[in-house]
Amino acid sequence: MGEAARRRAEIAALKVRNAVWLDSLSPIERTIAVVAQATYDRVVVGMSMTEACYNLAFFLQEHLRRKHEIQTEVVVGWINDGQWEGAASHAWLEYHGKKTDISLHKTSHPDSQPPGDLIIIDHVVKRGECAYTYWTDLPAAAEQELRCMRNESQELAGIVAHKDREHARIHELSKLPDGANQYFRDAPPQCSYEYLARVVG
Repeated sequence: MGEAARRRAEIAALKVRNAVWLDSLSPIERTIAVVAQATYDRVVVGMSMTEACYNLAFFLQEHLRRKHEIQTEVVVGWINDGQWEGAASHAWLEYHGKKTDISLHKTSHPDSQPPGDLIIIDHVVKRGECAYTYWTDLPAAAEQELRCMRNESQELAGIVAHKDREHARIHELSKLPDGANQYFRDAPPQCSYEYLARVVG
């Protein structure tokens, strides 16, 4: 089998696997899956929106609540791509403990930040170059690595401190009933809820 034929066979098998998975979902889970896929296709890919995990998680939460009356949770935690000992702040959506993360499969600098899996309702819709590890709490080893980074230079210390403040702010917003609305008050026009809702439909 040639490379083109093999690739077509892989795509066909993936479509069948995803169709079977979609049919296995409850009506609410299916709605979440359809909205998440549409947001990935039209915003992440269509608008080339990368490094936007906070924005995408809050958008999905708010869109599912406003348009479909589905309550979900924005989880603000940490991820690691296996290339270093530290961790990066990250946000994703959960429904009854099942993860949806549409923000890692497309990255602006794939050489330094490898694309991860496209995950919807705990299902890997598309495989990335690596499978990220997710944490809700920062592990001690990762905290130690970030502490070492702070001590390396004043510039790195400033970057880590900025990310720490941002993480704390987003984590606080994720726990508030109107946290998504508060987040979008400060969002740029093309990242606002109203703009993204028009794009997604």
